[in-house]
Amino acid sequence: MRVMDQAYDDSLTERYRELSDDIAAAVAVVSATRGSALHAITVDSFLDVSYDPPTMAVSVYSGSRMMETLETSSHFAISLLNSDQRDISERLGASGQPLYGSLKGIDTFPAPQAGQPVLTEAIAWFELELTQVLEVATHNIVVGEVVSMGAGVEAGTSRPLLRWRKGYGTIGKR
Repeated sequence: MRVMDQAYDDSLTERYRELSDDIAAAVAVVSATRGSALHAITVDSFLDVSYDPPTMAVSVYSGSRMMETLETSSHFAISLLNSDQRDISERLGASGQPLYGSLKGIDTFPAPQAGQPVLTEAIAWFELELTQVLEVATHNIVVGEVVSMGAGVEAGTSRPLLRWRKGYGTIGKR
């Protein structure tokens, strides 16, 4: 086993990226409205925080257009992608996303509480009221209380899209 010296240098960052790629993670889309425009990005750093009250958190790059959108919105949505939605993940995960029109051509519907865009074919979706933003290094941890949720049209028939070692995959049936 090789242990890295804890003094900061560029190799520490690279080694961290290499080892953190061994963390298998579900892939989701975070979406919100900005004025009348729908905005969305792909994320794999999100989690359920609490069951009582239902609360989730997502990590968003602090200098991103999505963070600007979230700072102006009181609500946002998280749509858990199914294994057939890799193209959506790649499209919404590409750098240089346009501020407007990122969801063009992707089937969505407005969530019931605040109308945040939800992907129709997601396995599950959550609409959240933003409750807290924590600044951590280059990212913000955006925390929200779940105000509505549901299963997408693919919920019973497909598996989640997972990211692992810079690639995509899924898990077998239960």
